[in-house]
Parts: sequence; structure tokens; C-alpha cells
Amino acid sequence: MNVELRHLRSFLVVAEELNFTKAANRLHVAQQALSTQIQQLEQELGVALFVRTTRKVELTAGGRALLERVPAALRKVDSVLAEVKRQADGSGLLTLGLLATSLLAFTPKLLRAFAADRPNVKVTLRNIPFSDPTGGVRDRQCDAALVWLPFMMGDLRCASLFTDPRVAVLPVDHRLARLERVSAAELAQEPFVWVDDMDPVARDFWTLADLRGGQPPKVGAKITGFEDLFAAVRAGQAVASSPSSIAGALPWTDLTTRPVDGLAPAVVGMCWRPADENPFVEALVDCAKHTAQSLRDQ
Repeated sequence: MNVELRHLRSFLVVAEELNFTKAANRLHVAQQALSTQIQQLEQELGVALFVRTTRKVELTAGGRALLERVPAALRKVDSVLAEVKRQADGSGLLTLGLLATSLLAFTPKLLRAFAADRPNVKVTLRNIPFSDPTGGVRDRQCDAALVWLPFMMGDLRCASLFTDPRVAVLPVDHRLARLERVSAAELAQEPFVWVDDMDPVARDFWTLADLRGGQPPKVGAKITGFEDLFAAVRAGQAVASSPSSIAGALPWTDLTTRPVDGLAPAVVGMCWRPADENPFVEALVDCAKHTAQSLRDQ
């Protein structure tokens, strides 16, 4: 069957207008040429698609059946052609989730490096709340994400990029703030912030669960993100363990940080879905690995 895309596009416009003159104007073709295309399509299908009278144009049963399917088919074809074009010229779209990683010095370095490698790929950044440690990857909000490990990965893939020591974040008038260094065991007994529905592996890591012998943490305040976290600590409601790179950039004079003895560092990683359809995810992951390595080599 020799049906061309121009036949289907012409049919769709005529079906929408139910007027050959208006349809021809929309398509910027002569009305006779449009009528010829519709006739060719009807001949190929062996089905009348329109009932034409001097007063109106109506769809036949066959026309209505074709109209139900043509828009989706054309959208699919357009999508495939656009994707082929993007891959051919290296252009495309990619959404990168940031899970409390926007303040890292690494983040702009990665974005600059990727822009240099793939100048035709537009990267959209999306900040994701603590409740999703995958950075929006699991629910497909994002193609990839710069996240903090560990968490329950499931069927996702993560590449560790670099470590960051955790420090205690304390109100300046807290009793532990009088010490030069804090022991992890002592910090674990303090009230911590809490995120409802948070990944249990991530929650245990940030609230020092392995140092309490199976006992739950004291909950000082419930939060949703970094801003809430530091507000709770400033108010004296809780303490926190935070990556040093984040805590070191805090602007508030009523907060202080202390190094913690016996506390494993946090890990920054890139998270993505295996066999993702976006062809630029793998390139971003490779770029993140190379950028992290270049920083270690400096």
C-alpha cells in the first residue's frame, strides 16, 4: 500500500476542518491538489473517507476510524524523525536532578565540562526534596541525578564520584560546640531532624543509626529539605550530620560545625536508570566520572 505521510497529514486537516477550502489554506496548497491527495488516499485504502456535497463535508465510518488513529501515528513518526535528527547533529534534552548537591563546587564544573563536550544538549536542572534520595530518577522526573549515597538503589545504577567528610552541625550555644572535636557515638545520642517517608537506608546513614545499637533516633524536628534542616538546627531543635562541603558554606553566624571522630564520609554519586532511552545519559555519567577524576588529580 503506497500511502505517504503527506496523504495522512492532508486527511487530518480536512477531517478537522470538514471544509476543503479552509484545509487547503491551512496546508498552503491548491484546493484541487488537496482533493487529489485525498482521492489518492481513498484509492489506496479502498475506502471512502468523506461524503462531499455542495453544502458540507462529512466523515464516513471509514474516515472516523482513520481519524481515531492518524494523530497518534503522526506524533510517533514526528518523534522518531526528531530523535534521529537530534542524534545526527548531537542535539537533545536532558534533565539532571540535584539532591542537595546544587551548592557543591563539583556541580558547576560538571555542567561546564558537559556543555563543552555536548554543546547542543540542553540540560534542565531540577532540585529534588530529601524524600526522594534517587534525585527524581526512580519516578522519571529526571534522566540522571547528582545524589548523596547510600540509599536503596533497587534496579537503578549509581556511580560513586568522590567522598565528603561529614561534620556535626550545631547551634553555637550547644554543649558539643564547646569541644574541638565530637565523637560520633556522642553525636548519635542527640535529637536529629526527620523526613517522613524517607528512604530507610539514607535516613539511617544521616541519623547515625549504626551507632545507637538498633535504637531509633531522637526526633527534634521534621523537615523536607536543607533549608528546613538548618532552620531546625539554628532553633536548637536538633543537630545534624552534614557533608563538610555543604556545611562549610553556611552563611549563619548562629550555627557552627565540628569534625566528628569515627564517622564514615558521605559519597557523592551519579544515579540513572539502566538501558535508559535518552542517549545522552551515558555521556553525562562518563563526563561526571572524568570531572571527578580530574579534580582528584589536581
